[in-house]
Amino acid sequence: MRSAWRSDQGLVRENNEDAVAVDEANGIFLLADGMGGGPGGEVASDLAVTVAHHLLVEKFPGCDPDHIGRLLADALAAAHSAIARRALLEPSLDGMGTTLEIVVVRGNVAHICHVGDSRVYLFRQGSLRQVTTDDNYAAVLAARGNIPAGQIPAAYRHVLTQALGVSEELVPQLHTLGLEPGDLLLLCSDGLTEALADAEIGALMGGKPPDPALLADSLVAAANGKGGPDNVSVVVIEPIPAPPVGTLLLPSPPA
Repeated sequence: MRSAWRSDQGLVRENNEDAVAVDEANGIFLLADGMGGGPGGEVASDLAVTVAHHLLVEKFPGCDPDHIGRLLADALAAAHSAIARRALLEPSLDGMGTTLEIVVVRGNVAHICHVGDSRVYLFRQGSLRQVTTDDNYAAVLAARGNIPAGQIPAAYRHVLTQALGVSEELVPQLHTLGLEPGDLLLLCSDGLTEALADAEIGALMGGKPPDPALLADSLVAAANGKGGPDNVSVVVIEPIPAPPVGTLLLPSPPA
């Protein structure tokens, strides 16, 4: 497994409210995009990745594979509670919240837990696919089909329907992905997806050798090249390196 991450303030914001935790040894990857203004967003996102990571490291060893989704949801809930408690103790942080993406890779399977409008993508054989669905009003309108997706006002993308620390009840999305050699996983804050269309992200990921560090640098640079209107954070994971070009893959012998 190889991975890399980058987090950049962008060219407009005064501070960086994103937070990232990469634990390649344990196959645990987290990304959060805080909100709340002032120090609140930074505190919320940092709490989210720190609390969720701690619980996963503590509880994952020996976890029944059938219960991994529940464990990821528990980690997200623990982060949600920690943020809400901190806001109660410090009135200046009232209203702070954050998105959270959790990806845990075990062998050829990725387990994903999501709340908010940060995203997880799968890049496979030249094609980029968004795995998570945004928790925002634009996604609600698109799902209802009342307004064509291309006509939904851009401002609706910033109205979150769920966020850690502020929602009364969270309903996280859980996904399980089977992985293939050469697959890439991308976690990103909306600073990337506000600046670049999916087609542009896919072109960048497919136009370079699958080196996570180079890809992470290229994605952040491209977002800033479009004006860097928001903090931008990315995590690029190559869970199963692709075999060298020309390698003959033989089927496993019969048992």
